[in-house]
Amino acid sequence: MMEAVRTILDSAVPLVAALAVLCHLCWVGIRRSWERVAGLDRLRQSVVPLKERQRAEAEALADLTCRLEEAKGRLTAADQRVNHLQRQIDTLDKEPPVFLHILGTPGGNRRGFRAEAQYDTTVAAAARAAGKPVNPAWRYGNRVVVHALDLPSARREAEHVFPHKAGYQVFFHAPVS
Repeated sequence: MMEAVRTILDSAVPLVAALAVLCHLCWVGIRRSWERVAGLDRLRQSVVPLKERQRAEAEALADLTCRLEEAKGRLTAADQRVNHLQRQIDTLDKEPPVFLHILGTPGGNRRGFRAEAQYDTTVAAAARAAGKPVNPAWRYGNRVVVHALDLPSARREAEHVFPHKAGYQVFFHAPVS
């Protein structure tokens, strides 16, 4: 019988030892898995603020990109306006100057009357021949605005400042509204 017990023990001990080892390995595996799962959960919890920060920064980047595009559009429009104004300045630089003479004071019941003033070329040539200087402004356009009660008084004011005897000619247009 001893021999039977010994046979049973000889076959059961390795089986129990194998089961013990298997149980121990299962326990270690479960414990390590649990620790890993807990570590993953901690990692996930630490990733959530990073994802929120990334989302906020992506929104800020999209906002800045939109503002940059708007600024580029405004810059392009400003460049076009500057180029247009530069072309107008270049055009005006090529044109001769126009001088504006304002006579009388505006206000009350006075109206503005527009006129063009010229210096007679024959009188200018005779003055140059006599050695008298002629103002170079008369080579260009000379506009006159006379503030007066009516057209006859505007004509008298213009004749007083630009006398016909001195070689000036004044041509009136319609009154300024």
